[in-house]
Amino acid sequence: MKITLIGSGKLGTHLYKAFSTSTKIELVQWVNRSSKEHKTNEGVLLNNQWNPKLKSDLILLAVSDKSIRSISESLPKDSFVVHTSGGISIDVLSQKRRGVFYPIQTFSEGRSLDFSNLPIGIETENSLDLENLHQLANSINASAKEINSEQRQQLHLAAVLVNNFTNHLFVEAAKICEEKQINFKLLLPLMRETVEKLNTLEPQKAQTGPALRRDQKTIDYHLKLIKNPQLKKIYTLFTSAIQKNNDQ
Repeated sequence: MKITLIGSGKLGTHLYKAFSTSTKIELVQWVNRSSKEHKTNEGVLLNNQWNPKLKSDLILLAVSDKSIRSISESLPKDSFVVHTSGGISIDVLSQKRRGVFYPIQTFSEGRSLDFSNLPIGIETENSLDLENLHQLANSINASAKEINSEQRQQLHLAAVLVNNFTNHLFVEAAKICEEKQINFKLLLPLMRETVEKLNTLEPQKAQTGPALRRDQKTIDYHLKLIKNPQLKKIYTLFTSAIQKNNDQ
């Protein structure tokens, strides 16, 4: 399968690494608007703009949500164009052959990710293109899951809750530890178990802590310890939400 990859941010770079090492994919060009034209160490042509002379079976847009529509409109109408966004509908693409290839994962600089068995939400408007996206996922040993735009947007919301919001709590916890010269990594086994037990328990059953126990003495003491007014609000809001959720 011949692929053109547009975008060189965190996701684009991870996809490039996965595609360029796959024996089932020919990456004909990688488009990075801020780069001069050259060949990468893997022999892939890196362009600062899309070259229409380099034909591909699929053009994959690993770009910001706000750029998807304009880039799609600049590409041929008869191309098979696919975006990678979790929160944007397939309808934003102007091509008749269009699709979504949404890796359900967080991507950071300096991290090497294995795509093996990584779930990827896919969507197209015909069965042949859907099979092409199954093959694309298979080429990097990922696991394709067929979901429509409405489901994917809800899944993206859920992903923000479990990843982005949770990581913000990690940031706040790290600040508390740093302030008292405590090694934040002491919390890593707890964080791992919090996630790993979800393999056998429903989230509702996995809930623990002073809010669930209605341990008001501990709750009040924690609120006394918290100096950041915003974090105090978050703690209070989460405590109330946990208690209301477990009243049902």
